[in-house]
Amino acid sequence: MIRHVRPAIGAVLLLTACAMQPGEANLQDSFAAQIAAVDGVDNLERTGDEWTFRGPDGRGGTGDWHVRIESAVLEPREDERVPFEGHIRSIWTLNGTPVDPPVGAMSFLPQVFLDGGIAEVCYALWDAEQNAWDW
Repeated sequence: MIRHVRPAIGAVLLLTACAMQPGEANLQDSFAAQIAAVDGVDNLERTGDEWTFRGPDGRGGTGDWHVRIESAVLEPREDERVPFEGHIRSIWTLNGTPVDPPVGAMSFLPQVFLDGGIAEVCYALWDAEQNAWDW
């Protein structure tokens, strides 16, 4: 019978119990963080499944962007290191004009977003060791 839990062991148990689990909400939060990390993105604001921000327009200027999440889905994988795959489908508009939907793997977003791992249809893997999404 264990009467006392050593502080270090208790801390590990507490951290394990509080470790973040993959879910649609933190998948969307991670997607928003990917957008915010793009050079030139400012004033990212979120309202539910929609985000607005100022950012690169792909022609050397900036514009007003609006992103609406159509779906955020998790799929289990058989790899303990990356046990989930998260899929985001989104619709983007620039200055009120919809960005053409992707054709196959080809996106019409500015290259700076694509270089940041962002597209209208994209996915991330859940890194179980880091407890975070990897785009």
